[in-house]
Amino acid sequence: MENNSDNSGRPTPDSARSALDAVAASQARAATRISAPWWYHLGLGATLALVFLAMSLRVASWAGAVLVVVVLGLGYAVRRATGVSYERYTSTPGAIKVYGGYILALVLLAAAGMYLEWGAGVHWAIAVAGGVIGVLTVAVGYRVDAVARRDIQAGR
Repeated sequence: MENNSDNSGRPTPDSARSALDAVAASQARAATRISAPWWYHLGLGATLALVFLAMSLRVASWAGAVLVVVVLGLGYAVRRATGVSYERYTSTPGAIKVYGGYILALVLLAAAGMYLEWGAGVHWAIAVAGGVIGVLTVAVGYRVDAVARRDIQAGR
């Protein structure tokens, strides 16, 4: 029996174009919604700065727990606010590069502050390093959002 139908189980050019257009529209919608609100980045930066200040004051026994609670709470809140859940700092190739540079800077700043304060006796060095890390955290957060948005729009 011969089948004269055009529908042989394969997509037609029109249905394929429609599916690709739907994917592009979905990427565009996701890219517009992934940016975290201002309070997310500011909350992370302020929390890290306060943890380093607590280390400088030598009252950091509670700081680790506070850091974990704030990071988890902010993560939950940003998912609720944006409606998007994804690994913000490692979701795209561009975000990974920015975040890798941030981690390197964070480790170097923390190590320098700890050495200066605990090794060389420079008071408040850890607190100053923490302030710089806090500002860097906010700036990098906005940069990661922009890079991830660009990468997602480009389909990466």
